[in-house]
Amino acid sequence: MKSITIIFLALIYITSCKDSKSSDIDATVNHDTHTKTEKAINSNNKTQDNENKRDSKIKESQEDWYWKNTIMSKNNSFDNWQEGAVDLVMLFKIKGNDMNPKTIKVGTINASGEVNISLPSELKTERKLDNLGNLVFFDINDISNFNYENGNTGYFSNTSFQVLKNGNAIGNLTMGNSVRTTYNLTNQSNLTKGDEGYLVYLVYVDENAAIKGNETTTVKARRDGTNTIDAETTVVYNLNFKPGWNYVKTEVIGRYNLEHERGLDVSWFKKHEHTTIPNKPLETEYFFRKNLY
Repeated sequence: MKSITIIFLALIYITSCKDSKSSDIDATVNHDTHTKTEKAINSNNKTQDNENKRDSKIKESQEDWYWKNTIMSKNNSFDNWQEGAVDLVMLFKIKGNDMNPKTIKVGTINASGEVNISLPSELKTERKLDNLGNLVFFDINDISNFNYENGNTGYFSNTSFQVLKNGNAIGNLTMGNSVRTTYNLTNQSNLTKGDEGYLVYLVYVDENAAIKGNETTTVKARRDGTNTIDAETTVVYNLNFKPGWNYVKTEVIGRYNLEHERGLDVSWFKKHEHTTIPNKPLETEYFFRKNLY
């Protein structure tokens, strides 16, 4: 009986040792698993941080590109203006016409950088209002959606001013509230971009007239490096012209973000709204873009 008791106690001791070793092994395994999980999480976080930093640098680089050789006025004046006294002109568009001179002086920037717009009271127009060559934004797909009132009246417009120094073009001047929008809406390859903001420009007509248009359509929107998406866009023209000079505001409202393979900030517009306004808005500034050549 005594020997049986000894054997039983020995079995209990051996079993407890095994359980202790098993617990130690489980604890070690759990610790290793937890450590690996932490390392994986930290690695993923570092990867995400690196991607965020990369995307941020790319977007900063894009913003810098828009500001290249570009300055913005403040309260209708440029700080540290270095171009001296210059003239602001608008250009007749039709080559070979009988207009002389080929430009219309509409203002100046003095040596201190102050912008002064001085519009001629009358000018000779070169096109009729309903001439399709006047449509510079190419945002309505079906031109039958345009309705003209007094479409035969004379029309003249530029979306930017040319800047002349001693008779030579040194750059251009646009009006608006965004460096991106004022660039995009004056460059044909960028017209569909969705950077929000507005452009203001001048239109001269001979008589009372109007352009109305409204179109909502779905387009296949894509850019190099992005997938194609179905984008619903709306374009509204509500232009009511009085004889003489008129201010027109073209605004980009809403954007579709297109995911780019290299993290570029690319977009497509949701809405273009074209309206006549009584005056240049107080918050509107001038953007001078100097020629690179």
